[in-house]
Amino acid sequence: MRACLSGLLFLFSSAQVLAAPSCPIPEALTFRVEKEIHRDAPGFTEGLEVHDGAIWESTGDLFGESRINRIDPNTGHVTTLLNAGKQYFGEGMTFFGGRLYQMTWREHRVFVFDHDMHPGPELSNPREGWGLTHDDNELIASDGSSRLFFLSPKDFSTRRVLRVIQGGSYLENINELEYVQGAIWANVFEDWVLVRIAPETGCVEATVDLEPLRARMRGVDRKYVDSDANFVPNGVAYDPISGLFILTGKYWPMLYFGRFSPAN
Repeated sequence: MRACLSGLLFLFSSAQVLAAPSCPIPEALTFRVEKEIHRDAPGFTEGLEVHDGAIWESTGDLFGESRINRIDPNTGHVTTLLNAGKQYFGEGMTFFGGRLYQMTWREHRVFVFDHDMHPGPELSNPREGWGLTHDDNELIASDGSSRLFFLSPKDFSTRRVLRVIQGGSYLENINELEYVQGAIWANVFEDWVLVRIAPETGCVEATVDLEPLRARMRGVDRKYVDSDANFVPNGVAYDPISGLFILTGKYWPMLYFGRFSPAN
C-alpha cells in the first residue's frame, strides 16, 4: 500500500510540475487584407522581415536551396542575395544592431552579416533553430517547442526562457516570429493560426484564424498550396512605415498585406 501511495504521490507531483499556469482566454482576431502581391520565384519561407524598404526572406532547402532573398514589396520580384545550396537548412532571420542574423535548423550555426551581406564571425546555437526576431535589447528564438529563448546578440547565449501558454496548456510548435510594439507574433507549425504572445508572461493574448487566406487564393494557387502538406502558413513581418503586417506561407506564390481587427 505504501508503494502504491508513493507512486500516486509521484504522479501527482509530476502532473503539478507539467501543468501550465492559467492564462485568460485569447481574443479572436481576423486579418483584413489590404493588398497582395505575387512573387516571381517561390521560396520555402522560414524567416520574413521588412528592412530598408524591402521584404527579406530566409528559406530552407526542402524544395530548393537555403537562400536569403530580397523581395520587392510592389512588384514581387525576388533577388537572391545569398544561395547556400544544400550546405545547411536555413531558418529564422532578423536584423538587429545593424547586423543580419540567420539561424540553421539542425546544424547549430548562426550566420551574421553586415548591411552589405559581408559575413562576420559565426555564432553557435545549442538547440534547433526555428523562428528568430528581437526586441529592443535581445534576440528572441524558437525551437519548435513551447519555449521562447531570449538571447544575447553578442554571442547567442541564453538570458532567459519563456514558456508559451494558451489557456491552461503549453502551446507547442512555435515557429516563425515577429516582435511588434511590445508583443511577439508567432506561426504555429502545421496549423493555420497565428498567435500574439505577451513577452512578460508567455500568455497567448490573441489568435488569428488564417483559413480565410486560402479562400482568397486564385484557384490555381489554392490547388498548388493544397498539393503538399509542407506548404503551411509560415512568415510574418511588419512594416512600421505603412503599419501593415505581411503574411505568407512555405512555397506560397503570394504575400498578403493587411491589419488585424477583432473577429465578428
